[in-house]
Amino acid sequence: MGNNCCHPVRCEQDVNSQYLTKSTLEPSTPLSEAVLKNNSTWIQLAGHSGNFAPAGPKTVWKRQPKDNHGEGQCLYELRHDAVRDVVPKFYREVEYDNTVYLEMEDLLKHFRDPNVMDVKMGTRTFLESEVRNPELRHDLYEKMIQIDPFEPTEDERKQAAITKLRYMQFRERGSSSASLGFRIEAIRRTGEPSNTDFKKVHTRNEVSSTIQHFVRAQPSVCKQFHRRLQEIRKKFEASEYFRHHEIVGSSLLFIYDSDRHANIWMIDFAKTTHVPDKKITHHSPWVPGGHEDGYLVGLDGLIEIMKELSSPPKRSPNGRAVKAES
Repeated sequence: MGNNCCHPVRCEQDVNSQYLTKSTLEPSTPLSEAVLKNNSTWIQLAGHSGNFAPAGPKTVWKRQPKDNHGEGQCLYELRHDAVRDVVPKFYREVEYDNTVYLEMEDLLKHFRDPNVMDVKMGTRTFLESEVRNPELRHDLYEKMIQIDPFEPTEDERKQAAITKLRYMQFRERGSSSASLGFRIEAIRRTGEPSNTDFKKVHTRNEVSSTIQHFVRAQPSVCKQFHRRLQEIRKKFEASEYFRHHEIVGSSLLFIYDSDRHANIWMIDFAKTTHVPDKKITHHSPWVPGGHEDGYLVGLDGLIEIMKELSSPPKRSPNGRAVKAES
């Protein structure tokens, strides 16, 4: 296997590692577009394009940023936590060609012709360390007025500059993150290209309609999603790990298929950060230094929406039920 190596301090060898194929380990093969198009489609949603490659019949490799290998440590610790059944199984960390990869469960293995939705969780989607700098930036001011020329205050117009914190909070208010505690990042329905254009989906009704479109108005799928969200909520509350970690930039991955088999997993933990000597409620409003992320605000909101969509279809004026999409 050349210069590949595993890090047993982070993870244990698993029987699935025997399925790593020679083609996967060729320098030109991992992360290639040809491989991606013929394998796990969900990995090309939102910001995932180019970061995954198949490792075997049931696992994938996820490339890690050069400056952050925290996701592997997070997944390793979660293997023995209350949420272990609602996150992808983690097998090992691999270093290949000076790049670190995580080998983990391919969640699509459970489905046939899957439909996938990525929902970014939390009222805050930036790390506190990213916005501590009080520097006024002209470039962020220009970005702001391109989006909304009426947003800057009188003082900000005089300075023609804003802080990164101001800009990040402005962007979050422009989505459903600030108001609902989550936002839809991407959707891919079977037979259709991926859609990441949800910048105008702000209100609860707009979010509900978008989810209804994603599930093709099938209450049976929504019922499974509702039960799974309740399970995730229960396990999250029991998690010792998340009592002392802020969860920023994490998603819930919704998947269902043509057999109306549906499930959800918690994914993306690169920005999950340990907060010593402090208990995070994941529900309280954020103040600088407080580390609250609003994850449970979004989870509770999703539970309510999915409960509503689980009801039988509405009837038309002539008394006929509105048919679900085929």
